[in-house]
Amino acid sequence: MTHRFLVPLALLVMVALSLAPAARGQDYSNIRIVRLSFVEGGVQYQRPGEAWQDANMNLPIQQGFALRTSDGYAEVEFENSLTMRLGPDSAVEFSLLALVNGGHVTRLTVSQGTAIVSAKLSRADALSVAASGLNVKVPRSGRFRVDASSAQSWVTVFAGKVAVDSGSGDTSVVLGSRHTLHEPADGNGAPEIASNPPADDFDKWVSQRETAVSYAQNGTSDVLESRNYTEGFADLYDFGLWSNIPGYGFAWSPYGLGANWMPFTSGQWMFMGGTGWNWVSSEPWGWLPYHFGSWVNAPGVGWAWIPTGAGTFQPATATWVQVNNQLGWVPNTVMPQSSKSFKPVAPTVILAAPGAGGVIAAGDRLPLVAGTTAMRVTSAPGPAFAAAAASGSVRSAAAIPRTSASTSVAQPRFSGPTSFRATHGGVMQASGLSSVPPSLRAPHSVPVSHAMAGTSGGFRGGFAGSPHGYSGGRMAVGTSASRAAAPSSASAGSHGGGHR
Repeated sequence: MTHRFLVPLALLVMVALSLAPAARGQDYSNIRIVRLSFVEGGVQYQRPGEAWQDANMNLPIQQGFALRTSDGYAEVEFENSLTMRLGPDSAVEFSLLALVNGGHVTRLTVSQGTAIVSAKLSRADALSVAASGLNVKVPRSGRFRVDASSAQSWVTVFAGKVAVDSGSGDTSVVLGSRHTLHEPADGNGAPEIASNPPADDFDKWVSQRETAVSYAQNGTSDVLESRNYTEGFADLYDFGLWSNIPGYGFAWSPYGLGANWMPFTSGQWMFMGGTGWNWVSSEPWGWLPYHFGSWVNAPGVGWAWIPTGAGTFQPATATWVQVNNQLGWVPNTVMPQSSKSFKPVAPTVILAAPGAGGVIAAGDRLPLVAGTTAMRVTSAPGPAFAAAAASGSVRSAAAIPRTSASTSVAQPRFSGPTSFRATHGGVMQASGLSSVPPSLRAPHSVPVSHAMAGTSGGFRGGFAGSPHGYSGGRMAVGTSASRAAAPSSASAGSHGGGHR
């Protein structure tokens, strides 16, 4: 008897969930879509007015956030073909992430260390990067590096042109490809310009990674036939495969997951200003499928991601529901395109569990059974739900007054293929380093002996030679045994954070 009602129940839930986003839809077209797309080693982030916390892949980045590395590397993908990568011992603030007249306006502040920025801007976009004593503006497209310390800073252009203004605003220089500009942080003295120094390990890694990610993005774009949004496409290329599901068309499934796997179980909900609860996945491919499109549970295939609506951002491709006075969620589903599709699988609800630091974690799973389980679509909880649930004072999806909530992302386990694993420490630990492609390895960095918060003093990278990196008006480039080495074999005495 239960089986007889299984298909009608599943169909009913599919209809309800396919209509739910439209019924309570919110316009997210006025927000910036920025994510932390690569993490290795020690990387932390900070919200305005809050403490520093460990940062992991797929963290949404918003205006006012700050990011810093100690012995780690970080990569940030923006939605307008803009990418920034941080070397070790570096810090950046996302001072402005805005949308103005259809353009993306981005202002970054590099307070310490090394950042390499690659930009392909539209006419309406605007990008500027501030460092100690310098402000870099990108007229259209460019690829450049910023090295900053409390005493001096450098801008190195690899491609395109940038306009560099001094901190005082008295000096403006258009810096072309293959040229480097140096200026003391106090702005005293004219800026010095010379040819670029030889590439160091960080330069090489960034270049190789850009090539690998571009190749993977193009491969996935050919399948999705989408050019509007490509950030995260590279993850799909490396971590899963496509198949044709009757009635739904092409669908993507991650590699190497068992029959009991389902989406929205590895990760947690984090409350973000402007977008509410966002799902932050622990899976290395977990950006695009959890923020665009929808899901389907196909017999014989399991859970697969459907790229329907892949160009429209959502805080999560899931719907909040209430079952037996308990809060939970289910992956968003779509109705089949034809009647020749498979019979739907009975839905399963993932129950909400309180997590440390104000997050909501995935709890037990509750399969729905016709006639015994009542489920209804509900609104998202208030921002303080997780803290209240941890104290035992909340059991349902009742709204909670808006309060400040700190967040913390747990270190995930990495279970994907070796192609995106890094060479040491942190989230992306590889077990067999000999099988990791050099193009996706980060230069091996030396552990930093001091905490970055509140530190000052000498610049650990920079150009060797005179105290200010120059001798007789020309750039003096030091030598290093690691400069000629491959990224995977950098010497323990060299630091990937600056030219040497």
